[in-house]
Amino acid sequence: MTQTTAFFHTFDPADVTVHLRPATPRLVGVAEKEALLRQGVSYGTLLTPETRPSAVQMAAYHAALTRNGPRVAELIASLTGHLLQTVPQPVLVSLARAGTPVGCAMTRFSRRRGQKLSHHTLSIIRGGGIDREALRRVQHAHPGGTLVFVDGWTGKGSIWGTLVDSLPGDVPPLLAVLSDPAGVASFAGTHDDLLLPHAALNATISGLLSRTFVDAEANGGGLHGVRTEDHLRPDDVTGEYLAALDAFDTGIDLPMNPGLRPTRPYDAVLALAAGLGVQDPHLVKPGVGEATRVFLRRQPAGLLLRDAGHPDTRHLSELARAADIPVTVHPELPYLAAALISPRAGEDV
Repeated sequence: MTQTTAFFHTFDPADVTVHLRPATPRLVGVAEKEALLRQGVSYGTLLTPETRPSAVQMAAYHAALTRNGPRVAELIASLTGHLLQTVPQPVLVSLARAGTPVGCAMTRFSRRRGQKLSHHTLSIIRGGGIDREALRRVQHAHPGGTLVFVDGWTGKGSIWGTLVDSLPGDVPPLLAVLSDPAGVASFAGTHDDLLLPHAALNATISGLLSRTFVDAEANGGGLHGVRTEDHLRPDDVTGEYLAALDAFDTGIDLPMNPGLRPTRPYDAVLALAAGLGVQDPHLVKPGVGEATRVFLRRQPAGLLLRDAGHPDTRHLSELARAADIPVTVHPELPYLAAALISPRAGEDV
């Protein structure tokens, strides 16, 4: 197999083989994107250019790294150790973007323990499925391996459903995540809703890679596309983040203990959203990671919190206040947070 060149990202090639194609996407603003989505245009064909991380984002990242970094390192250790012990010839296949730093951290962890763990990253797009050409290349490179798909967190389980629906029959849908509040992953570090530090940022903690997208070449059988957000290079903390997680590694490997698996927590969120006037499940994004993504990439209409004072959601409260987005507190919420997208977002475009 020919390894994909690494010039277009800032990940260390020793940590990951990137199966993405540098390409030029259809660039649209957030409001225009919302309008096009209402018209039925696929989310996977549109991209909004990224701006420099705001002060709120950077503060959220640094605070989460300080507060949650040691626990994240423990979750990486327990999850990686469990896979190495229980899965025959595991091969990590992270789902770009949020899964890629996790897969890199797991690979670096295994290397410090003197064990080899191969790591590839590829694209999966809600509604469009996994990149079959990239998957074929990974399978060709590891004919006897067991592919374990890696992501950062789950929200309502959409990526899990896309994985199940789009994988070929000879590839089991094994999903490993650090935080699984949806209760759908095959392997979970924890079922707690937890702010992973890299959820607060986008390209600047993911090798300067944009969200992945499909274009004519991808639809013709080529790799999914990606854009390098090169204008953000001065803000790139990809290497800093992975080095920080390395430093939090105590060398003590704890058994994986995710806690009680939740049962259909999303149903309760949908009921709360319906009470606030949002009926479309596509407009309800539960989990602190997904809620953060809404405030960074979509047009939020509301924010639901379980605890107004929780440190993992402080940045969401600040972003909501700055955008004049209503915030409601629901102690029964099974996630730390959920964001609502306006059913009318983009209609003025």
